[in-house]
Amino acid sequence: MESPFLRPATVLAVRNWIPETVREIDLHLPDCDMSRWTTAQHLKCKVGALAYRDYTPSGWDVETQTCTLIIHIAHSGPGSRWVKRLEAGDTIYYMGAKPSHHHLRKDGPMVFLGDETTIGHYQALRQLAGKNACISGAIALAESHHQQEFEEYFPDWKVEPLQKQYAHDHHELSGWIEGLKTSDHSDTTFYLAGHIPSIIRMRRLLRQRGFSGSQVQAQGFWD
Repeated sequence: MESPFLRPATVLAVRNWIPETVREIDLHLPDCDMSRWTTAQHLKCKVGALAYRDYTPSGWDVETQTCTLIIHIAHSGPGSRWVKRLEAGDTIYYMGAKPSHHHLRKDGPMVFLGDETTIGHYQALRQLAGKNACISGAIALAESHHQQEFEEYFPDWKVEPLQKQYAHDHHELSGWIEGLKTSDHSDTTFYLAGHIPSIIRMRRLLRQRGFSGSQVQAQGFWD
C-alpha cells in the first residue's frame, strides 16, 4: 500500500558532530522539484515498517537536487535508530515534501528560538530569507562542544548557542527573551520550534512582554 506514494533518495554523505548526538545527512532527491519551495519543507521519511518521521531539508541546491538533513539523535526511537544506521550509498524512501507552519515575513527582523531539533529547520528559513535578512535568536544545546561546532559551522549566523542544563530545559531561552527590549522589536517576527511545552512557555512569555500574537509563529516538533 505504501509503494505508490514513496520516492527514493540516495545518501551522499554522513557527518557526525562531537559527541555524535547530531548527524548531518546529505541527500540526492531526483524526483523532488525544489524550485517551488517558498517555505521550509518537511520530508516524511520511512524509518521502519509503517513508521515515518518528518525532517527538514536545509542547504538545498535546485540544480543538483541535493540537500542536507541536520538531525538530533540523542533520544531513543525509530527515527534515531534509523538515522544512526545510515551510510553513504544507502537508498532511503520518503513520502513527498510538505510545507511547515512557519511562513517568512521579509518586511522586518526575524528571531529564531529553539533547541537541537530545530537547527536544520532554521537553516532552511535562513536560506529562503536571503543573505540580507535581519536574523537573530538563540538555540539551546545540551552538549557544550556542540556550541563550538555551531559557531564554526555557521560563523556568519547571528543566532546565539546557549548551554542547556537539562534535556528539556527551556529556562535559557526564557532568560534570553526576558533580556529583550520590547521597544526595539515592535516589527519583529518570532519563530518558535522544537520542544512543544517549551514553545508554549516561550509564546506565553512573549505575550506577557507585550508582543502580539501576529508576531509569533510556532512549530512543534516533539513533546
